[in-house]
Amino acid sequence: MSLGIVISNHNMGHKTVECITSVFHSDFKDLRIFVVDMASSDDSVSVLNAQFQDRITLARCPDDLGSCGGLNIGIRQAMDAGCDYICCLGESITLDPAALGNMMRFMQTNPNVGIVGAKVYHKHMPHYIQQFGISVDFKNFRAHTLYADHVDDDTIPNIVYCDAVSACAMLVSTDAIRKVGLMPEDNFLYWDDTEWSFNMKQAGYEIVALAEAKMYHSANPMRRCDNTKVNYYLTRNCLNFFMKYTRPEKCMKMSIVLLRSIFESFYLHRMGQAHNMAQSDLTALNDAIYGLRGMASPSRILENDENGLGFVNFFEEQEAVYMEDNDPFLEQVIRQINPNILFLQLPKPNVTTIVRCQSILGIKDFHYKLDFSENIVYIDKNYRMLATREDAALVKNYEASLQLFLYAMQPAILRRISETRGIEF
Repeated sequence: MSLGIVISNHNMGHKTVECITSVFHSDFKDLRIFVVDMASSDDSVSVLNAQFQDRITLARCPDDLGSCGGLNIGIRQAMDAGCDYICCLGESITLDPAALGNMMRFMQTNPNVGIVGAKVYHKHMPHYIQQFGISVDFKNFRAHTLYADHVDDDTIPNIVYCDAVSACAMLVSTDAIRKVGLMPEDNFLYWDDTEWSFNMKQAGYEIVALAEAKMYHSANPMRRCDNTKVNYYLTRNCLNFFMKYTRPEKCMKMSIVLLRSIFESFYLHRMGQAHNMAQSDLTALNDAIYGLRGMASPSRILENDENGLGFVNFFEEQEAVYMEDNDPFLEQVIRQINPNILFLQLPKPNVTTIVRCQSILGIKDFHYKLDFSENIVYIDKNYRMLATREDAALVKNYEASLQLFLYAMQPAILRRISETRGIEF
């Protein structure tokens, strides 16, 4: 049974070389590699040609169609070449030699499975999982990356039945593709793999992440994108997904939950003086409401002014800290910033205490004196900090501002759903 490896490259030729090299080192040999270059402006094409020549099929697309558009071109090529299975890989992925063989064996012995995903680790911290399946939560209207930043141990199952897996590390049967269709392209970036997996599952296929398929992703969680692209597409496409698939009786709740999430992001960006990022939140919301899909116009993607330097600078200056709740992954991140920092076992006067929280906007206890800004730092799941009196004042005003936002924007969301799905509210 032949396997087609499909990679969409955009200005990451050297990373793609590492990915392809790891594929050639795989134990599984009955494969062909299809690379689709999405209008790269760097030396990607020359690098790939020089490195692999006729060992890969390299297609050049004159326009950037997004990761999903590039993958679909490669998937069509692989299917036309007679491949029985398609493995989509991200440019920043490298494979354990046994990964492809294990995925293929699992797929062939489980015909009810449409997609098999990998157990993806942080390449720079290989004992920590980056992702191991995705759960789509129609109660809280979000997608959960399963086992993200979890240390790999015996408590994690070998097989995870889930709702979706990432397109950076997925094996798909061509039979399932013929039944369901190609990856939806109007997302352009992000949520395309989640929606594709969702449609596969709706068609009766199982979606599985397999621990024996080990892969490594080189992206650093603290690395910032140069522009607002990630924030824009994640926000717009998440809202589009849930407006499209949420059951009618849950749409009222969905509109409130997602508007709260978008406003929280907007408010946090405003607190951090990241005005372009805040504008991106609102632009993504408006584009989802007005049905603008595909690649965003250049005017909608701005320079990323959320530099994250506050977090880095803060821990560069600390000699010692006390962490109230044990968080090995955060400790590793801080040690990468400051290798000499000391983590105390007990709190100590004049040493900063770190308190973890879901969101700094959810902190309500400001009854004590605000000298805490020198002794206590709240850090949320996105590494945002609350550490000053000014931060506390903004948090106190958050709820009133949120209610005005919901009052203004919820009717527009419900009107969009009504127009596209014929649901009356």
